Amino acid sequence: MDLEQIYILYFHDLYRYLFSLTRNHSETEDLIQETFTKAHIVLLTNDIKEIKPWLFKVGYYTFIDRTRKDKRYVFTEDFYQVDQNTPESVLVEKDSFEELLEYLDKIKPIEKQAILLCDFHDCTNQQAADILNLNLNTIKSHLARGRKKLRKILIEEETNGFL
Repeated sequence: MDLEQIYILYFHDLYRYLFSLTRNHSETEDLIQETFTKAHIVLLTNDIKEIKPWLFKVGYYTFIDRTRKDKRYVFTEDFYQVDQNTPESVLVEKDSFEELLEYLDKIKPIEKQAILLCDFHDCTNQQAADILNLNLNTIKSHLARGRKKLRKILIEEETNGFL
């Protein structure tokens, strides 16, 4: 599979994942560019069997490298737009995604990553463990704890009348 096909297939998934980490449109675009540049270099000499989890791992470590370099997080209200049928559907998707991120921000970052990778981006537990460089059982624990905490947060907000 050539880089153009990989880009077409995985751009939106990788974009959403990296946006969930940065919450900044321009920073996400920079990370996407760096990720695909690194991917291109590696793909010239190596044959990667499972492209999507590998690409997410490259994106995740690109984000980590940039965060360490900058020593700060930038949160803004920017959001990307995916080609959709109507402006209303774009707005609903944007609001839903931002609401999801707000709930995920209330749990530990590693649990947030596990949920984003496994539940939102359809990675297997093993793929998520590889992306985050964790043991399979560790990722399962983080995933279970994160889901439990998220459920509790949603129930508390529902009983308090916020939903």
